[in-house]
Amino acid sequence: MAIIVTSSRRRLAMAVMLALAVLGSVIRAQAPNPSALRDFGTLLLVMWLPAVGNLVAYVVSKIPRRQPPPTTFAPGAPFTAHLLARIEAEVLPEGWAQRLDAQEQRCTIVVGPRGFTVRSQEPVALWLKDPPPTLALECLVPSAALHELVPGTAFKLAAGSTVVARGVVAEAAPLHRVNSSTYG
Repeated sequence: MAIIVTSSRRRLAMAVMLALAVLGSVIRAQAPNPSALRDFGTLLLVMWLPAVGNLVAYVVSKIPRRQPPPTTFAPGAPFTAHLLARIEAEVLPEGWAQRLDAQEQRCTIVVGPRGFTVRSQEPVALWLKDPPPTLALECLVPSAALHELVPGTAFKLAAGSTVVARGVVAEAAPLHRVNSSTYG
């Protein structure tokens, strides 16, 4: 039969360990030195260590956790450009563009070892056929991405695991052009 761990059982176990530690302290104080009884008291005195570990685990469990960063764009959320980039499409493997989802707007900007999820206002397949002079991109987590993606930063643009374009950040998108399309 398995023992189910509950908060009350943890408290009981902690109280028992602390009581044994106190008993060990009393035995150690009363026993002659050196003696087996004093050594036994020392062993019981060590019982406070798991109790402290249990207390630390309890306190850590009460610390509120940070909300994890989003992994996808909110469905139906309006496009908000965070940066403008000049891109040049790469030569893609034969038939790769036909396998790409025609409505997929998400891709990844890769700068060195770091990657940032972005989306374009138009589907990737559309602007890969005829790359615009500048491409407006929205970052999934702009607070993390925009510190790295300053104007002049060179990057690779990946759709899935395939690099589909190379580019340079032209500028951070001006607020008055947030919803305008840069695709021609």
